[in-house]
Amino acid sequence: MIAKWIGKRVIMGTIVLIVVSFLSFFILHAAPGDPAAAYYGGNLQTLTTAEKERIAQAFGLDKPVLAQYAIWLREAITGNLGYSAKEGRAVSTILLEKLPNTLQLVGITLMILAIISTWLGLLAGMKEGSLLDRGLSIFSIASSAVPSFWLGILLMMIFSVQLGWFPSSGMSDVRGGGGIADRLHHIILPVTVLVLSHVGIFARFLQDCVKSESKSYYVQVARANGVAEQEIRKNILRNAFIPYVNYVGVTIPSFFGGSIVVESLFGWSGLGQLLVKSVMVKDFPLLMGGVLIIGVVVVVSLFIIDALMVVINPKLRRGVLRC
Repeated sequence: MIAKWIGKRVIMGTIVLIVVSFLSFFILHAAPGDPAAAYYGGNLQTLTTAEKERIAQAFGLDKPVLAQYAIWLREAITGNLGYSAKEGRAVSTILLEKLPNTLQLVGITLMILAIISTWLGLLAGMKEGSLLDRGLSIFSIASSAVPSFWLGILLMMIFSVQLGWFPSSGMSDVRGGGGIADRLHHIILPVTVLVLSHVGIFARFLQDCVKSESKSYYVQVARANGVAEQEIRKNILRNAFIPYVNYVGVTIPSFFGGSIVVESLFGWSGLGQLLVKSVMVKDFPLLMGGVLIIGVVVVVSLFIIDALMVVINPKLRRGVLRC
């Protein structure tokens, strides 16, 4: 039964990855510019038409787009993502170098975000009409309206340029040293930007869930029957967490979108920064590999969230056991 549920999720995840890669491949090829420009390097103007055709033929760029995608998908299934047009190295090697940095940034952000938003959301939700309740509502609207790149520049100007507390870019001190302390020192500002961009919305969602549960019919009946307030609150919080966890799972892809902006702004050497540089030179193999690996990470993350939902939601758990 559980194996059947896992099998369905694996099939759905595979379909999602194929659709995402298909759309990405065609969008990239529809973008303006010569698809083989990255292979020409700085010699684009000096090459003859025959030389350009020879290069395009060597890399299969003379074939129809659908045929190119079929070839790419066949190779990707076997683990071969090709070679970067600019760096000349295997795409899989480059991605494996950058992926841990992005996962570190997103992972630390999610951990801090979960702690802060849960604490704020529960306090504000249980104290409806309080100053914290109203203040969180205002803060969530304000934080969602501020672009992350603008917030990043503001924090950089204050804490890096004026106060000199944190480095403005990079992942380690250029003077050497390194280590965990140095990495944490560099990651504070990027993580702060991502947390501030999402914490208000997350906390507001949990706040509304707690309020909604507090006004539920079962709560009124429980209080009328003299059930202890502590037991009632425990049920309120447990039921409020179910949609909250689901909401966190649904918004996971947005963190990777936000990391692209933050990594580029703070010079964090991750997948986001890599994809931006690849777009500038139209490095198709590296772009497609980056899109695929981010898609895999997102699908795996959503699978974990689905499994967690089954654990905390009795209705879903019974459904999985019946299937």
